Amino acid sequence: MTRLAPCSCVLLVALAAACGGDDGAADAATHDAAADAFADASVDALDADDPLSLEARVDAPTYADVDALVRFDASASDAARYTFELGDGRVFGPTNAATLEVRFERPGRVGWRILVERGEERASARGLLTVTLPRTHTPSESGTLAREGARGAAVYPDANLVTRFEVAGDRLHLVDRVATPAGPRTVALSRGLMAVACQDAAVLLVVRGDERVEVALPAASRPFGVVGVPDGEGTSFWVTLQALGELAEVRVDAEGARLVRRIDALADPRGVAVAPSGELVVTRWRSPDERGELLFVDAATGARRVAPLAFDPRESHDTEHGGVPSYLHQALFSPTGRELAVPSLQANLVEGVFRDGRPLTFETTVRAVVSYLEPDDEGAFVERFVRRKHFDNRGLAAAGVYSSRGDYLYLAMRGHRSVERMDVLTRTQAGAILGTGHAPDGLALFDDDRRLVVNASLDGRLELYDTVDWSTPPRALDVLPLLGEGDATTLSEVELEGKRLFNDTFDVRVARDGYVACAHCHLDGDSDHRVWDFTGRGEGLRRTPPLFGRMDHGLFHWSANFDEVQDFENDIRAHQGGRGLMRDDDFARTADTLGPPKAGLSAELDALTAYVATLVEPPSPHRAADGSLPEEAARGRAHFVALACASCHAGDVLTDSGLDAEGRPVLHDVGTLREGSGARLGEPLTGIDTPTLHGLWHQPRYLHDGHATSLEDVLLAHGGADALTPAERADLVAYLRCLDGRVD
Repeated sequence: MTRLAPCSCVLLVALAAACGGDDGAADAATHDAAADAFADASVDALDADDPLSLEARVDAPTYADVDALVRFDASASDAARYTFELGDGRVFGPTNAATLEVRFERPGRVGWRILVERGEERASARGLLTVTLPRTHTPSESGTLAREGARGAAVYPDANLVTRFEVAGDRLHLVDRVATPAGPRTVALSRGLMAVACQDAAVLLVVRGDERVEVALPAASRPFGVVGVPDGEGTSFWVTLQALGELAEVRVDAEGARLVRRIDALADPRGVAVAPSGELVVTRWRSPDERGELLFVDAATGARRVAPLAFDPRESHDTEHGGVPSYLHQALFSPTGRELAVPSLQANLVEGVFRDGRPLTFETTVRAVVSYLEPDDEGAFVERFVRRKHFDNRGLAAAGVYSSRGDYLYLAMRGHRSVERMDVLTRTQAGAILGTGHAPDGLALFDDDRRLVVNASLDGRLELYDTVDWSTPPRALDVLPLLGEGDATTLSEVELEGKRLFNDTFDVRVARDGYVACAHCHLDGDSDHRVWDFTGRGEGLRRTPPLFGRMDHGLFHWSANFDEVQDFENDIRAHQGGRGLMRDDDFARTADTLGPPKAGLSAELDALTAYVATLVEPPSPHRAADGSLPEEAARGRAHFVALACASCHAGDVLTDSGLDAEGRPVLHDVGTLREGSGARLGEPLTGIDTPTLHGLWHQPRYLHDGHATSLEDVLLAHGGADALTPAERADLVAYLRCLDGRVD
C-alpha cells in the first residue's frame, strides 16, 4: 500500500522550480524540466482499502546555505528501506540508511520526496528546501522606515514626527513619538541611536535615550537620506545633501554629536546605503536622459565610481517599455552581499509622435521597474540589464526590503497602494499585498521574516502583515497611527486629501491600471527633470516644470493652455486614463480649459488645488546663510535691471503670465521655438508663456523643450545678454541661481 504523509517541516510555497541558477532561458528551461520530472516521479497510488500503519516521518530543514551539509532524517518512520529523491535530479536509494547528508552547490528552491517502505507498505513525505548563499552582509540603507531588532521607527513628514514601535506577534506596540524639526524624510537606527534627516530645517536630529541633539547642516542643503555606520568608538551618520550634491558625516561618540566633514557626491543625491565593501552608495534621484546613476564612494580614501543603469531602447508593448530608470531612492543590498536592487520608475523617452511617430499613452509613459546589479570579476557592482524587471499595471516602485536570507524581495508600489513579493531565486513574482494605505514608501521585516511592516505615509499609519501564509490575499493584522492624541498635521484634512489624490494611481477616478499619478512627474511637487513628447496631445516637446508657488504664477503649462489647477481634470481623463473627479455633465460644460471655470464643481478637484497651493519654493543654497545675496549676485541683479528682464519676468513672481485686455494669453516668441516645439491646443504655437525665474537653481536644463543645458546658454539664446562681458554674464547667472521666492 502507499500512504502520502505530511512533512514535519513547513511547506513554504508550491514547488515552482527544482533549483535556481544563473541567468538565461536555457537555465530556466532546465529548472522547469527538473521540477516537472520531480513532480511526476512523486505521484503514488493510494489504496484506500488497506490499513494505514506505516507513516513517513521526516526531520528536514527548510533553509540551508550553499555547500553546507544538509541532513534529512527519516528514522522516526521505523521503515526498512528509504529512497531520497531530490528536486535537482539526484536519487539516493533504496537503502536501509534512514538518514541522508548532502550538499547543494548553488542557490535555489529544491523540492524533495522521501519514500519509506516496510514489507509491502509504502509511504512518502514531501517538502521544499531553500538553498541560499551564506549571509555575509547586514543591509543598511536610508528609508522612511527603519528597524533594529524588534523595534522600528517611521517618519511622518506631514506632522514633523517620528513614531517608534515594536513588533510582538500579531501586534504593533507604540514605544513613543518624537517631535522633529521641519520636514523629516528618513530615519536610521544604530546601536540604540536614532538619526532623522529633517529636510526643511536642514538639521540632523540625533536621539539617544532622553537626550536629543539637533546638528545643523549647511543652510538650504535639503538633507534627505541618512544611514548609520558604527565602529569601535561611536557611529558616523552619513547624510545626503540634495541641494548641494554632497554627503555630510555627523559623528556621534562620547564627545557628543557634531558635523565633522562634507564630501562631494553627485548631482541630486537622494538615498544612501552601505555596501558590503564598506563603501557608501548614493543614488541620483532624477536621472539624466542617458542613464540612471549610483555613486560608490570610499569615505576613507575618496575613491569614487559611478555605476550606471542603462537606458532601455526597446519599443513599448503590453508589459514593458523603454526609457531611463529615474526617481532612484533606495539602494538595497541583499544579505548575501551578491546582489543590489534599485526600485524606481522607468520614464519612456523613446516614444512620442515627434520622436518616433507613436503617441505616449497612460500605459507607456511610466512604469515601475527594479534594476539589479551584481559584482563583476573584480568585485565591482555592475548592472545585469537582462534582469531588469518591469511591473505591469504599476507606476513607481518606491522602496523595498530583502528577506533575512535574501531569497525574497518586497517592493512598495507607492501610487498603487500595494507591495509586490519577488522570489529572488526563481526570479518570478510570488504574491502581492493589495489595498495598503495611501503611498506606501517604507518596508521592514520583523520576527524572522514572518511579519512585514508597511509605512502608509499619506494615511499616517503603519500596517502589519503576515508573510507566511500566501494562500489568500494578505490582510493587515494590526494598524498603528503615526499621529498621537493632541498631535496635528501641517496640512489641513482637505489639503491631505488633495495630496492623496495627487499621489494615487489605485483610485480609478484619477488613473487607469495603476500607472500615471500627478506625482509621477511631480514627486514632492518638484519636476522629474524630463522632457516629454506631448505632440500627440496637440502640444510638443515640453520640459516638466516644478509646481512650487504655481498658484501665484498665472496660467499653466508652457503654452498657457490651462487657467486653473482644476483643468488638470482634462489630463486625468485624457492622459492618465482616469474616469474623472467631476460629474460628466459638469465636465462637458467646462471641457474648454480656458472657458467656464471648474472650480467649485468638484470637492476632490478643489482639494487637489488646495494641496498644490501648499507647495512652496525651497530656499536657494546659493544665498548667504542669512538669506542675503552674495556680492556677485548683487552685481548680477543690476545687470538684470539694466537689460529690462523684468519687462517679461515682472513683479515678485517674476512672470507676466496671464491674459491680455482681450482675454488672450500673453505669449512671447524670444527665438527659442524649434521644430519640436509643436503646437498649442492643436493650433499653431505663436509663443511661450513666461516662466517664473524662481527655482532656476535646482533645474538641470532650461526653456520649454529643455534644449538649454546651462543658464549661460539661456542668456545667449534670448539675446541682449550677449552685450555683457563673460564676467558680467557670470554675475547675472549668480543672481538667477539665488532666486527662490524671496523678495530682494
